[in-house]
Amino acid sequence: MMFLDTSNLEEIRASLKTGIFKGVTTNPTILLKENRSREEQIEAILHLGVEKLFVQVVGSTDDELFEDYRRIKVLNTKNSIAYKVSMDLSGLEVVKRIKEDDKDAEILGTAIYSADQAILAAIAGCSSVAPYVNRMENNSIDPYEAIEKMRLFIDERDLDCMIVAASFKNTSQIVRALTSGAHTCTIPYDLFLQMINKDVAGSAIEVFNAHGHALEEME
Repeated sequence: MMFLDTSNLEEIRASLKTGIFKGVTTNPTILLKENRSREEQIEAILHLGVEKLFVQVVGSTDDELFEDYRRIKVLNTKNSIAYKVSMDLSGLEVVKRIKEDDKDAEILGTAIYSADQAILAAIAGCSSVAPYVNRMENNSIDPYEAIEKMRLFIDERDLDCMIVAASFKNTSQIVRALTSGAHTCTIPYDLFLQMINKDVAGSAIEVFNAHGHALEEME
C-alpha cells in the first residue's frame, strides 16, 4: 500500500477507487492550497473514508508542538489521524511527550535528510520516517544510500518503524526509493497518474478494445 500526498478531495476520491492507497499525507503547505481551515479540511478528508490521515503538528518549541498535537487530537475521534513531527531537537522532545500522552499514537518523523536523523526518530518511538528524496538530491545528499542505511538499522534491530519515502519530482525517484529499501512512499497525484498511464500501454489497450468490439460484432 502507498500513501497519497495531497489534501485535494477530488484527487483523494479518485485515488481511493484504485485500492492501492492506505491513506493520505498532508502538511501545512498542502492544506493551505485548499483555501479552508485545517479543521474543516481534515474532517472533509476523513469523511471520504480515508483509513489513515497524516497531519503535521506545527510550532517552534516542544510546548508549541505539543499544544498543536492536542488540537489535532480532538479531531482524532476514530483513531484515523497520525501525527507528523519534523525531526529536530524539539521534534524529538515532543515525540516523547506524545507517546507519554498516548502510547498508541502513530507518529511520522518527517523532514528527514539523513540516516542519522531517521535512526534517532526510530529510537524515539516514531512508527514511520519520511526521507525527503528530491530535496536530499537537491542538497547533494544521496537519498538512496541513506534509505539503505535506515532500512538496515531498522531491520537488524527489528524496530517497529516504517520508511515512507517522500518528496518526489519524477517516477524514477519513486522506484529507486522503493528498491533501495523504503517500505512504501507518499506520492502526489500527478506522479501516480504518470506511473500508471503510459502512452505505449494506451496504444496497446486501444488495439485490444478495437479487436474486442470486432469480435462482438461477429457474434
